[in-house]
Amino acid sequence: MNEIMAIAAPAAERRRAAREEAELRTALRRFVGGRLGAGERADGEDIVQETYLRLYDYRRTRPVADIGAFCFAVARNLVHDHFRRRAAAPRTEPVDEAIVCPQPRVEEVLDYRQRVEILVRAMKVMPALRREVFLRRQLDGTPAAQIATDLGLSRAAVDKHCTRALADLRAALERRGLPPGARP
Repeated sequence: MNEIMAIAAPAAERRRAAREEAELRTALRRFVGGRLGAGERADGEDIVQETYLRLYDYRRTRPVADIGAFCFAVARNLVHDHFRRRAAAPRTEPVDEAIVCPQPRVEEVLDYRQRVEILVRAMKVMPALRREVFLRRQLDGTPAAQIATDLGLSRAAVDKHCTRALADLRAALERRGLPPGARP
């Protein structure tokens, strides 16, 4: 009979210790949750977990007379540390997607600059008459009939110069692996 009692006693002790540990964890969660508030449940779980880590670390070198008192003191200090860190952290708020920066992103600026360099080089090697017709029509907005009269060309010749100039510019972009009018 004593042998049965000797075997049953450690099992009963383990069950009692597990029950006490579960009660302590529940009490710590309530304690920490009450101080943090409902919106910080994840932080509360982290604090309870950190409390246990510090308990186990402390117990490696020293005995703890009252585990409950030790855990509540550590949890209280961790809650204070949490609020100190939060107060010291810069205040940030999520950016409303409706507020959009009107400036282009750095990648876009670099892409545009590269395209402009390619197009300027292509314009420099273009025949002078084609370049002049294209610039007057596309950049200055001069009507095709006016360009034809000024340069002694037919309206069809002005249209053809513009079409060929656009084709030259597209080809220059495509040679560099850039699709016309779109970012890579």
